[in-house]
Amino acid sequence: MFNFHCIVEYDGTNFNGWGKQPGLRTVQDEIETALGKVFNDRPNIICAGRTDKGVHACGQSISFKITKENSKIWEQQLKNDANKLTLRLNALLPQDIAIKSIQTVKNSFDARKSAKSKTYEYIIYNSPQRSPLNKNSSWHISNPIDINKINEIAKFLQTKRDYSVFDSYNSIFDYKIVNLQCVKALKRGKFIKISITGDRFLYKMIRKIAGEMVRIGKNEKNPETFKQAVLTKNKAAIGKPAPACGLYLTKVKY
Repeated sequence: MFNFHCIVEYDGTNFNGWGKQPGLRTVQDEIETALGKVFNDRPNIICAGRTDKGVHACGQSISFKITKENSKIWEQQLKNDANKLTLRLNALLPQDIAIKSIQTVKNSFDARKSAKSKTYEYIIYNSPQRSPLNKNSSWHISNPIDINKINEIAKFLQTKRDYSVFDSYNSIFDYKIVNLQCVKALKRGKFIKISITGDRFLYKMIRKIAGEMVRIGKNEKNPETFKQAVLTKNKAAIGKPAPACGLYLTKVKY
């Protein structure tokens, strides 16, 4: 048996998220279908982070194992060559998914359980005029955004604490402690990039943070009001999450 680790890039615009869903187009289903054509059997893929509908990735991390019977294809047809496997899969995959790299790893490796941290980036197109070319890859905000106010919030969030305020499942049992190791925002031209690295994330947490940052940056919300909402876990004070189109899974660290 062989265990493989892959880095995957995809445009999430036309997918119903990562995970398989009956009758719907998903990233996982497309990749497993391609693997099934190569190895004559569909392996079950494990991903580092399940992305929602419309969310993109340039550094999604996945792992999968092939059976002893199918190991002959890897050893004899592909000659244990990761580049050959990468090329074959990319020839089978649709244009909005690409395998960036493949390597064999220890059988104990698990793309989700072995991850130490994940980094997401949220892209904002800050311009009075909208851009048709960027509509599926960023969130268009026409009003000016104060990057200094966003970074004030970023500094406040960069710590380990209970982030129940961002939990979208409303479960009383789930573990809500998240270690946000790095939170920062950078403005270049008309684009603002919010980068967040953490050991784990709650459902829609990044998009909720991005939404609050934009409201604060537009002077629609007081930074202190936001901070108190986080500290007191006041979900009612948190607005709608930012749209999925601006979110990217960029890196997974092991």
